[in-house]
Amino acid sequence: MIKNNYDTIVIGAGAGGLFFGAAAPIGSDILILEKTNKVGTKLLMAGAGQCNLTHAGSIKEFLLCYGKKGKKLRSTLFKHNNIDMMDFFKELGVEVFSREDGKIFPKSLESHQVRDALLSSAANNSVTIRTDSPVTEIHSQSTCFEVLCGNKKYFCKNLVVATGGASYPTTGSDGSMYEILQKDLGISIIDPRPGLAPITVQNYPFSELSGISFHNAAMKIIPADINACGDLLLTFKGLSGPLILNNSRYIHKGNTVEINFIFPYTINDVNLRLKKIFAGNEKRISTIITQEYGLPKRFAAALTAFSGVEDKKLASVTGKEISHIAKALTCAEFSVSGCGSFKEAMVTCGGVSLEEVDLNTMQSRIVPNLYFVGEVLDVDGDTGGYNLQFAYSSALSALDNIYKK
Repeated sequence: MIKNNYDTIVIGAGAGGLFFGAAAPIGSDILILEKTNKVGTKLLMAGAGQCNLTHAGSIKEFLLCYGKKGKKLRSTLFKHNNIDMMDFFKELGVEVFSREDGKIFPKSLESHQVRDALLSSAANNSVTIRTDSPVTEIHSQSTCFEVLCGNKKYFCKNLVVATGGASYPTTGSDGSMYEILQKDLGISIIDPRPGLAPITVQNYPFSELSGISFHNAAMKIIPADINACGDLLLTFKGLSGPLILNNSRYIHKGNTVEINFIFPYTINDVNLRLKKIFAGNEKRISTIITQEYGLPKRFAAALTAFSGVEDKKLASVTGKEISHIAKALTCAEFSVSGCGSFKEAMVTCGGVSLEEVDLNTMQSRIVPNLYFVGEVLDVDGDTGGYNLQFAYSSALSALDNIYKK
């Protein structure tokens, strides 16, 4: 007879659920239910399959990497920080290293090693994992939870929801848990939308330049009045790279993004420089832009066309045309026609409202003994390991409270 009564049930065998199981006390009476036939699918995709676990540096700096919600996560992140996470993996036999950009990876650069180490530790802790077990209903009773998976029923004292958000729905994190939480338990959900996603813009002029990137470009989001710097990538459809992805939580259809491709140079800097070398200069504008600002020749030619100026000798360019070029280089305006879908988004903005969760313990303020871990919450971090760090920190915070140390 299959056991159906457990001390703790975790819904979701993604990063948060596996962290919980791998860190649990030996002999724990824990069941993890996974809706798909595989575990850790999205974890295997992290860091393009190399598994960017977390980020180096002071944990205090992490608070700046979760948008306006960062300060609320202080207790969770500080309690189980990035150093703790790295030590945790070393104890599991996964050696890690820091890249020049601060991103932390397993030395093997293999997500499978991370996933398998977590599974091995969970098994050693007597954690049971059942795949092909989609949860369809949850009922809170006086002393326990009743969890329904089709015609199967499970019971537990503590329930941990680690189902992820709605991004990459083919991995199982399709957002269906939000409706169950609202309907069955009365949990408030902040409307989910794609996060860490590229954008498309109207009349996009750079489709043929897909793959060209700019180090430390600058962007202003209008009307949000958000200013940011970071690496920018041109795609076939629009704009991407860390500058766009990390600020996509603030970008909406109909917004304007103003891009400076050569930050920290300003429009005045470019105007003054081009006018200074204007007289008698027989080089074409695109050649001058390439030489002066280290930009690819193909982009310089496309940008000249985008500015509405013929790619002619600089000596024959008017002052008004120089101003157009300077504006295109340093404050090019693009109207946002769309943001990436959940199929493209790396994370989900929105989810379980933080106002209803004790972020010291990850326990619901609405339903006792109900816990939330990772991306199912209204938390979205920047690219660079911050989302896996939050999954780890929140999972261990919930574990601490359930199995008080």
